[in-house]
Amino acid sequence: MNCQELATAAIEKLNIKVLLLNNQHLGMVVQWEDRFYKANRAHTYLGKREAEWHDTQDENDIYPDFVTMSKAFGVPARRVIKKADLRGAIREMLDTEGPYLLEVMVPHIEHVLPMIPGGATFKDIITEGDGSIEY
Repeated sequence: MNCQELATAAIEKLNIKVLLLNNQHLGMVVQWEDRFYKANRAHTYLGKREAEWHDTQDENDIYPDFVTMSKAFGVPARRVIKKADLRGAIREMLDTEGPYLLEVMVPHIEHVLPMIPGGATFKDIITEGDGSIEY
């Protein structure tokens, strides 16, 4: 997704719902770094270097601010930080006419599974773990 798509959704009054899982990282790249490169990071963090939201838990440290960006295009938006607020936020999103962006903050250590490593087949599928056990 890029921000111009929010403009299209707003201008065309499209009933599109965006559920954005924000881990402040290039998520799939981090997952590969964790699993295959001993968690060696190569500029995959996308937040403020001086104040990482995962450390500070200060909403002002979330970067970029997708909720403000969405609202700038005239698209209603909301951010969820606590898991307990998720169900109500999804309901609000679904009940809203037209486009809507729901940003859900998630830990960057969560991996998306299952995954198939590059050059592998479905027989090599990874279905568990966070990559910290084996390299």
